[in-house]
Amino acid sequence: MKNLISFLFLLALISCDQDFEAINENPNAPTADQANPALILPKILYEVGNEVTSDLSWGLGNIVVQLVATNNFTGNDIYNWGTYEGTWNLFYRNLRDAQNLQRIGEIRSNRNMQGTALILKSWIFSMLTDMYGDIPYSEALQGKEQFIAEPSYSMQKDIYRQILDDLETGATLLNDQDLLDGDIMYGGDATKWKKLAHSLRLRYIMRLEKKWEELGIDGAGLLQQLADQGQLLSSNADNAKIDYLSSGPNRWPLHTARVGSFDEKRMSETAEKALKSINDPRLAVLYRPVDNPDMPGEFIGVPNGLSEDNASNYNGGAKNQSRLGFRFREEPDGVDMMLIHAAEVHFLLAEAMEKGYVAGGTQGAESHYLKGIETVMEYYGTIVDQSYYQQPGVSYNGSEEGKLELIAKQKWLSLFMVGLEAWFDWRRTGLPQLTPGPDAILPNLPVRIQYPDNEQVLNGASLEAAISRQGPNEITTRMWLLE
Repeated sequence: MKNLISFLFLLALISCDQDFEAINENPNAPTADQANPALILPKILYEVGNEVTSDLSWGLGNIVVQLVATNNFTGNDIYNWGTYEGTWNLFYRNLRDAQNLQRIGEIRSNRNMQGTALILKSWIFSMLTDMYGDIPYSEALQGKEQFIAEPSYSMQKDIYRQILDDLETGATLLNDQDLLDGDIMYGGDATKWKKLAHSLRLRYIMRLEKKWEELGIDGAGLLQQLADQGQLLSSNADNAKIDYLSSGPNRWPLHTARVGSFDEKRMSETAEKALKSINDPRLAVLYRPVDNPDMPGEFIGVPNGLSEDNASNYNGGAKNQSRLGFRFREEPDGVDMMLIHAAEVHFLLAEAMEKGYVAGGTQGAESHYLKGIETVMEYYGTIVDQSYYQQPGVSYNGSEEGKLELIAKQKWLSLFMVGLEAWFDWRRTGLPQLTPGPDAILPNLPVRIQYPDNEQVLNGASLEAAISRQGPNEITTRMWLLE
């Protein structure tokens, strides 16, 4: 009898274990071979693109490089920054989705899915490491497969070495045979994705300019190879951008946000001087005349780095300060989510030629410099004649240093609303020359963002190891890239 009871008890335990296993399996969670890539790819493109544009570009990028100033809620303008924990989490969430897309591509032998996923992962990881320095990378996406809940932080030089490899691999995988469903950026055009991959390589190789020897790469040789291949973004038709829509929920967020979120952004005094000094037609596109009826057609900027009281009262108050252009409020689809545009590629090539990394010399550099200006003017729908190009401050002449300053100035203007790229580029070149405003809490511009607070709780040991290696978790600490 006792044996029978024991047997029944054991049978019940086994049954319970099986029931618990069944309960813990989610029947609605598709495995990689069941997931629909046509839903994953647009989700990554839109979520990350929107975050980069409506949060990073609008709220920080334009401000730190002094293309925009603020007259209310001036924290970012005086360098009282947050940690951008929401951006960190969103990026890593979408990195996981990109990895799933890559695995679906492997299971289905779809090389375009694999290549696209590698390009997106490289782009997102580059933004994370450029923002913070060392970050979870090699172990970052292994939570489910290897149960790594506290991933180590990889060194920035190792991250960038792999990013360059992944972009090259991604470009190699792209082809004209495999379908790419859900591509809301290029409509499945593998050739344009390949141009994007190589253009990002160009961007990052130049970003690593001072680290080529340490990385053991022939940077100039790679740049020359990219220029010779000709598989780079060359016109606005190639621009890597996701469109906001004219109706529905996917409109430019500031179109429907409270008006205060828009009105607190103003033309900066730095941008005003730069654009007026060269009679640049972008002045009336990026900004609008002051609201004061006694000053019709006047564009007046606000100095960066003012306290809220000083900023709101500057020049007699808001009515005497230029707001941003109509496309940033009145037009629901007037802004693009831009990864990288052709104008930036032309300016990068101009710089590389002027420095002698790429064949072409000053004449080739001038050609790309002028093409960069022409391309961005076309993007904004503005028209300039030869007198624009011939005036001092635009005409491509003078010393090599002076020419590099011209390239940097036009590139800086072209990167309005392109994520944090103008800041990342300024950190590398120091151009244009920018100084903190009078009420800024730091004597110099910040060079990084602090790690999110949640990392201290969720991944404390790995975080502390990274901080001990990289330096204090401050916005003034220079990461490996900037040493």
